[in-house]
Formats: sequence, structure tokens, C-alpha cells
Amino acid sequence: MGALAIAGCSREGATGARAEPLRVPAPGWRGLLYFKQERPGPRRDLWIQSLDGLRHTALTDSGRLAGWNRPQVEGPLNGACISPDGTCVAYAERHPAASDGASVSPSQSWNVLLVVKADGTGRRILVDLRDLPSLPKGTRASSFIWSSDGKHLAYALEFPNPDCELLKLYKVEVESGRVTEVPLGPIQGKPQLWVWSSSRNECVFTLQCGATGAQRLGVLDVSTGRVRTHPAEGPAVSPDGGHAFVTTSTPQGRKASLHTLDDAFTPEASLGAFTGRFNWYNQRPGGLFTEVTPEPPTTECAGVTPPPQRLYRWDPHARTHSRVRQDATPFTVLAFSPDDTQALVNILVGRDDSQPGFCGEGWLQRLHVVQRDDLESDLPMEQLLARSTPLAPSTPWPGPSSSSYIGWLR
Repeated sequence: MGALAIAGCSREGATGARAEPLRVPAPGWRGLLYFKQERPGPRRDLWIQSLDGLRHTALTDSGRLAGWNRPQVEGPLNGACISPDGTCVAYAERHPAASDGASVSPSQSWNVLLVVKADGTGRRILVDLRDLPSLPKGTRASSFIWSSDGKHLAYALEFPNPDCELLKLYKVEVESGRVTEVPLGPIQGKPQLWVWSSSRNECVFTLQCGATGAQRLGVLDVSTGRVRTHPAEGPAVSPDGGHAFVTTSTPQGRKASLHTLDDAFTPEASLGAFTGRFNWYNQRPGGLFTEVTPEPPTTECAGVTPPPQRLYRWDPHARTHSRVRQDATPFTVLAFSPDDTQALVNILVGRDDSQPGFCGEGWLQRLHVVQRDDLESDLPMEQLLARSTPLAPSTPWPGPSSSSYIGWLR
């Protein structure tokens, strides 16, 4: 890691035989959707940043955007969701209620769900919970997702309960705004909705009671309300909702395995002992996982010095993984673009001499759009940075880095 003396690198500064011009974004992409909060102040809105990093356009201007994260969720925050074709955004806002009886819980929740096209036109309210005065006090509106065909949205309501929240799920037809409750037996837990497959009419989600409770991966038959669950920690669900990498704790440590999300959650393959994160490709089969070398708990500088990392590509057909980058310590891969040509990556870009400490100077991180082929190659770090596009100013590492970015828009 000592070779990472690259603070201040620029595209013009790249040298070497493999240096090539920065590739321009593929045509058809409007840009990246992100969440912005005015500081100081409570106003929060959605903005679009062009993929060259130069232009910013407000998509909402009400200042009422509801945005939150949960302990079991990494990456983009809740509060906005992009349609499968990338042309529309569903987003949640918090509005004053007419009366206390009509109000959902004010803590990290919403009461109005809207949709808007990526060009800012066609904005309309889809769900207005202020019209439901019968909601019990303390009800919380939470996660929502699009169906894979883009015709419906599903959203969850959490109802207060002494042991753990009770979950109810609703679906709304985007064109008509018609809302129907999904038949669902008594089920408890705070939900995070991940994928709604229209072809199978199944919704994949996670449930957790409390911030430290055991997490379960669930699959819901939207037609019948039948739910099947499986223990899972931080699952990575495939874009089609048919598979998931899950980790489980054993006396020998954490184990990771790939499961088909059928009735039996059939295991397909195992990664054995695994510490890291998995990112599915959107169109290509398989995905990329980051293997992290765990730091011994007795290490004096654990948590403030980046641990060694390597990148591997998972091939679901051969059920094998091949290493694509030995030294991936500077990279945190967040997501791939819908066409898998680009990746959103947080990169350590040097040391912060303004933050000296017992373990040396602190680190600086910066969010970039990187060509996937460059990331999964032996391209030297300096050249990869020169060919990538920075999206935001550098910030201290460790610390918040990426939760404001939601995804790609057309």
C-alpha cells in the first residue's frame, strides 16, 4: 500500500505505454442520480450529475425528499428508486399531515410517493398516505421498489408491535395509481425490498428485528402471499431475483455460499471462508467480489489502515472465481452501470497530512466512474485514475462516501 502516492493525479499527468484517452460515456445515458442535502438546513432533493462530472441538474426542488439507510443496507439510500428502463424515478417525500391521526411516524419515513420522468416531466403523486387517517400511531412507511416490467411499484408499511414491527405490503399500478394490498400472513421485521420479478411474480426482501437482530432473506409470491425465508447476513441478490450470495456465521467463522432462491434455497456453490462484498453484473452472468484480508482484532491500527483486498470475477456456469486484480486495496466497488460497461467506485487517492495520528496520516477517498474493463485489469493505479471520472471532492477515509448516489438514468 506504500506505493499509493497518487494524490493530485490528473488525466494530463498519466504516463506510460498503456495510457489511452479517457473514453466518453456511452450515448443514451442522462447521468447519475444522487441525493443532496443543504447544509446547514433540512432541505433535501434529488439531482442528476452528467457522467463527465461537469453538469448538475435538480430533479426535485421541494426540499422534502425522505432519505435514510438501515444497518443491513450498503450503498444507495432508500427514498428514491429508478425504474428498470432508467427513464423514471419514484421518490418519497415527507409532508405535513392534516392531523395527528393521519400521520405516519416522523422518524425517517415518508407519507407521499411520487413519480417523475428522468427529464423532469410528468411529475405526479402516486400514493398519499395522508388520505389514510386510520393508520395506527407509530406506523412507518419504508422501502419501495419497481416491478421488473416497470408497471407497478411495491411499498412496505411497518406497524407498531411490542416485540417487532408487523409488516404489510402494498402494490400500486403506476399508470392508474390503483393501490391493492398484497395478501400476506403475519410477518415481523423491518423490511428492505430488493427485487420484484414480474415474470415469476416474486419479491425478494430482507427482514430484521432491531438494529442487531438476526437477518432473514425472504421470497414472497405476490399472487398468493406465500413467504419462504432463509437465514442470511448481508445478502447480495442477483438483478433477476433468482439467486443470492449469503453469508452465515459458524463456529469456524463466516461462510459464504450461492443459493438458488427456490423453495429450498438450494445451495449452488460455496466460497468457503469469506470476508468482503459481492457485486452482481446487471446483464453479464456472474459478478465481481472483493476479498478482504481480515485484520486481527489486536491490531493497534485496525479500522484506520486499509486492509489488503483482491478482486475476483465469479463465473456462474463454471462455478469458479478467477482473480482479476491482485492489489485492489484502494477500491470499493459500489455498483455497475445497467449495461455493465462502467462501475461506480470509491477510490483511496492518497494520504491526508491534515489528519496525523498514531497510525500515521489519514487517508482520502473519492468517488469515481470507472470503465469496468479498466477496473478488472492490471492497468496501473495512476493510469486507471487518469482514465476515470471523479464525481465528488475527496473526503476522509474511513467515513461516509457513497450513500448519496442512487444509480444511472437514461
